[in-house]
Amino acid sequence: MSAAATKPGTADGGLRVEGLRAAYDRLEVLHDVDVTVRPGELVAIVGANGAGKSTLLRSVSGLLRPAAGRVTVNGADVTRLGAEQIAARGLSHVPENRLVFPSLTVEDNLALGGWLRMRDKKYPVRRAAALELFPRLAERLDLQAGALSGGEQQMLAMARALMAEPSVIVLDEPSLGLAPKVVGEIVAALAQLRDDRGLAVLLVEQNVRAAFLVADRVVVMDRGRVVAEGTPKELARDDRVRRAYLGGGSTSSSAILDVVEPQTKEEP
Repeated sequence: MSAAATKPGTADGGLRVEGLRAAYDRLEVLHDVDVTVRPGELVAIVGANGAGKSTLLRSVSGLLRPAAGRVTVNGADVTRLGAEQIAARGLSHVPENRLVFPSLTVEDNLALGGWLRMRDKKYPVRRAAALELFPRLAERLDLQAGALSGGEQQMLAMARALMAEPSVIVLDEPSLGLAPKVVGEIVAALAQLRDDRGLAVLLVEQNVRAAFLVADRVVVMDRGRVVAEGTPKELARDDRVRRAYLGGGSTSSSAILDVVEPQTKEEP
């Protein structure tokens, strides 16, 4: 059970997106999107390619200026702030395709992630916590990031984001291109960030099974709009949602149902 289920977040904590609209030039991509993520909660965004999932994360983290709407982080309005200012207020963004600095060492990547917090002199504490979450990185601190495997680079991208000591973390397709075993490690790390550290986690994920495995709530997007929202169990049982947005084939549907079936069996 997640922390969100046992200890509710503060009224103004976490991430809140209200009526968000975003566009590239004159092409509007997001249409009045509402999403809330409380401290100690993991919300997954799923949907087909082109649904606007990555645009949502870019708008939330300041990489794309919203056309309308409001984004708040821990109660502070950050809608018009730049990416560095939003990061300083507690939001870290783990981008698609990792985007580590390949020519720099693992240690240097971590140091860059903690740059905004260097003055508080807690870098060693954050570094130790990141390496505890991803112990494989501790054995590779002197290696260039470009020499790491894809899974290790994803771990480094997440560890780098944690070096800023965020209260909100958004991740774009962290399982992309990774072997199932590594995906399991990433999912376990996300659950730990939610349960043990109380972070508000917003996860964009094409791997619906992985998303349903770890999420407290799932938001389904289609063509820039939120079309469904609920717990993994609720959406997995909704035939319309499952057929239209979560993979219409029997194999896909069975895989999604398998994720929530253990919970179903435990019901009295």
